[in-house]
Amino acid sequence: MGLATLNVWIHDKVDPCKIADGFFWFVNVTYCNGNLVEWCGHKYSEPAKCGHAEFELPPGCYIVRGAQVFWLPGKTPLITLTDHAVVVVGCDEKACVHLYTPTDRQLPGSAALGARFLAETQGLPRDKVDRFAAASEALLESMPKTARDAALEQLLEQLREALEKNPPEET
Repeated sequence: MGLATLNVWIHDKVDPCKIADGFFWFVNVTYCNGNLVEWCGHKYSEPAKCGHAEFELPPGCYIVRGAQVFWLPGKTPLITLTDHAVVVVGCDEKACVHLYTPTDRQLPGSAALGARFLAETQGLPRDKVDRFAAASEALLESMPKTARDAALEQLLEQLREALEKNPPEET
């Protein structure tokens, strides 16, 4: 029995059918609690040259995420994060993880959805959440919509309709 092998591929933000081949990416592997995996003197945060990184690590359950930082001296760094993936690997197993980057338009929309959820579940101030969501919606009006954005909006609309027809039972 031995180490697991994890191959990570980062997809291009503009054309998600291709692997990213541009700017410098980093891949972080964390435990399920969010802490960076450290084992045998090695930290599992490595460059992903040409959108690819390969790791040998102990068997386990991990969270994988890509990050890209574009920084010019004297300017605020621009950080792009991929969606995260959960991967479980056993001894001598191989796993292949593909990471996608949300479109620019999906970021404010997801943040507004998240804020509304937190307002309901964690008691965030409703007035602040409403202002945040309104600002996000205003941003969306001036941003171009890609086919990926349209597909996500269609999926969310189908979900809304399904929930209206069959609301979840109260517990």
